[in-house]
Order: sequence, then C-alpha cells, then structure tokens
Amino acid sequence: MAPVVNLSKAQTAHQPRVLVVDDEPEMIELVRDLVGKHADCKVYAASTIEQARRILANGPVEVLVADVNLPDGDGTSLVPTLHEKQPHSSAIVITGSPSVDGAVSAFRGGAIDFVAKPFTGQQIVERVRKAIESQAQLAKRERRIDRLRDAVKRLNESRKLISKKVDLLCNDLVSAYGELSKQLDDVRTQEGFRKFIKNAKDLEQLLCHSMDWLLRQVGYSNVAVFLAADDGAFQLGAYMKYTTAGEAALTDAIKRVLVPMAAKDALVRIKGSELAGQMTPKEMGYFKGQDVLAVNCTYLGESLASLIFFRDERAPYSEGDAALLRQISAVFAVELATIVRDTQEGDTAFDDAPDTTTPDADKKTRKPKKDPADWWKNGEAPPF
Repeated sequence: MAPVVNLSKAQTAHQPRVLVVDDEPEMIELVRDLVGKHADCKVYAASTIEQARRILANGPVEVLVADVNLPDGDGTSLVPTLHEKQPHSSAIVITGSPSVDGAVSAFRGGAIDFVAKPFTGQQIVERVRKAIESQAQLAKRERRIDRLRDAVKRLNESRKLISKKVDLLCNDLVSAYGELSKQLDDVRTQEGFRKFIKNAKDLEQLLCHSMDWLLRQVGYSNVAVFLAADDGAFQLGAYMKYTTAGEAALTDAIKRVLVPMAAKDALVRIKGSELAGQMTPKEMGYFKGQDVLAVNCTYLGESLASLIFFRDERAPYSEGDAALLRQISAVFAVELATIVRDTQEGDTAFDDAPDTTTPDADKKTRKPKKDPADWWKNGEAPPF
C-alpha cells in the first residue's frame, strides 16, 4: 500500500504534481518510472479511492491518472474532488474494460482523456505530458484573468475614489461660487447704497438719502433713526411715519427697548407681541400685530446709530431684508462718522452759504437744486 504523501509547497514549487491511482503495483511503478523520468513532474501514488482523497486533501494536484475499477469504488468519482480542490487541474481515466458508455461517462465527469489498457509507456507519457501542458495553459490563463479582475477591481476603486473626489471638488466649487456670488451681491448692495448717499452734504441729507434708499429696497415701513450722542446715549435723529405717528410715547419705547436690543445683538428680528414683557400696555398698543427689524450701526467698534423698522406683520420682513440692513449698517456708520467729523471741522457746505466765486447777478437768478431724496423732509408723497 502506497503511503499518504503530504504535498507541501516547498516540495512542489517548481514541478507539476501527478497522482496515479491504481490497485496494480506494476501499473503504478510503470507510470511512476516513465512519467517521472520523461514528463518532468513529481509522481505520487495511491491504490484506493480513500488514499487518493487523503492525498488530494493535503495539497494541490495538477494531473490525476485514475483507474476506473478500484477496490473501494469507481476511480472516476475522484475527478469532481480533484476539480473542487483545484478547478484547472486535468484528469486521465484508465480502464481494462473500455466501452463507449464508460468513455462518455468519464468525459462528462470532467476527465480530459480516456486510456484503455494495455497501453505502452510512450502512450501514457504523451497523455500525461499533454495533460500537464493543458493544465499549465489553463492555470496561466486563469492567473491572467485573476490579474485582469484585480486590475479591474483596482480601477473601479480608483474610479470611485476619483469620482468621490471630483464630487467633493465640485461641491466645494459650487459652495465657493455660491459664497463668492453672495459676497459680490453684498459688495454690489453696499456700493449701491454708498453711491446713493455719497452726495449728502449734511446730516439731514444723509438721513433723507438713507431712508429713501432703504424704503425702496425694503418697502414701506415706519422708520426711526437713533443717533449716538456724546454722552453715549441715543437720541432720535429722524422718524418717518408710514402707519404710525412718531409720538413721544412710541419713540421713548423704541429708545428704551429696541435700541439697546439692537446694540446688544447687532441685528434684531422680532414680532411685536414678543415685546409684551418689556413694554407697557400703552406702548404695546403701537406694536401689536407689527413685525420689527432693527440694526445697530458701528464704526471702529463704536455704536453710532440704530435703524428701527416696523410694519404690519401680515407683510413681514424677509431674510433678504435683514441681510440688507446688516450689509449697509457699516456703510451708514462710516458716512455718518464722516459727516459728523466734517461738521466738527467746519467743512460742511450748505446751500445758503455765500458763494465767493459767483457774480452777484448770478446769485439773484440761481435757484437751489432740489434733492429728490428730500420728499420725506418736505412732507411729499414717496416717489416710488
């Protein structure tokens, strides 16, 4: 009985392995001597199906040469086991009782050759050599396919990674574009406001121009402008009535409650009903059902003014309105500081100031140019 052989990788690293399964010792010796000598392979032997299964379980076999009639069964039953362990291996079936049915059964089972006894040494050597070559080609093809599969897998992973990075980059670009667009819109808004009020010659014109521009953007509103005094307190600089007259009780409530809120939070959006705990019932009469929007205007960290807007909450202020006030608050503060500084330096030009460059005759006929933003000061209807 042939011993069970453990086919380690070290033993079989460079030569194909051939397993011969036959219950005739002479046949095993014949195949072992001839095949091992002329086919450049390692030959292992078993005399029963059980021994063959143990050898197959211990290591890969490239070629199986099995007799059909074995003491413990049909040798062709080893072919599925061989292919299960090593799918690209080859199997040769030998038999002393050849028949068409037997050959067909062997090929259906996965054998690549069917050899009838008796056969010459040359025949078996050639059959085994062809089986080894076939197995080698199949194995080479499978390795190539495996490499292609691996390459495709890595390419897919790279594609997914690149696609993900491209998506992230596109999202970043979209976000950056959106942010840049928003910043450009902010700049356009600020520059539009600055251009509109830049010709204001004094504080009164600055307030007129500013309210004119803001009402064109935000819509009709009651507007109160509170200016910081030297003592740090705020005083009413201007009030424009839309639906509610600027009575002292109203402006005092705005100064006491809303102006400090704006100074604290920079921007305030609030419903009039939310002021109930901070105003008297009479004061709440002014703000019941009103939507309130207030912004603090600072220059070099100092609060110079507060702009207070309120109107019927059925026409509430939008996020865009709030953003607009936030954007122009700094511009208004800068222009306000400039007007105050020029006034203190005595550099303010008034329409009725003497003109030393104009002849007296021209002075008598010249009429002061009407400022379109003075509609509010003159008690006129809004031009928009």
